Amino acid sequence: MPGPGAYFFGEEERKELLDVMETGYLSRYGKEDDPMFKHKVVTFEKEFAKYIGTRNAVAVNGGTGALITSLAALGIGPGDEVIVPGYTFIASISSIIYAKAIPILAEIDESLNIDPKDIRKKITKRTKAIMPVHMLGNPCDMDSIMEIAEEFGLYVV
Repeated sequence: MPGPGAYFFGEEERKELLDVMETGYLSRYGKEDDPMFKHKVVTFEKEFAKYIGTRNAVAVNGGTGALITSLAALGIGPGDEVIVPGYTFIASISSIIYAKAIPILAEIDESLNIDPKDIRKKITKRTKAIMPVHMLGNPCDMDSIMEIAEEFGLYVV
């Protein structure tokens, strides 16, 4: 039985995937002078950045890489604090530690997501970001989280 989202892939997607596979270059790195190297990743990044209205976009191979890249892009590093739910996936906390920042664990609410009331209690002068995690298909209270972030000048990762 196909997994969720399988119906999003049609002939156009299959053709593009096969095109990349047949080049032998499965990442952004390759020989520029090789006609088989088609810069699909670079093209995707440029088109996606334009689509979302930003100057840059970086394709990564998974969620952990996305978190690490996001923290680095925001300049979060040694001594900075990032508020993260205590109930989370290991990538959330490990990406903060990889950035040499300090994970600050916040309580969760009845939705099993980070509790905005506890976020407020955890903010210090060293807090730079909030990293909400939508657990088990339950969305976080992003309106409240964004309000807090705006009030205190924090990033939301």
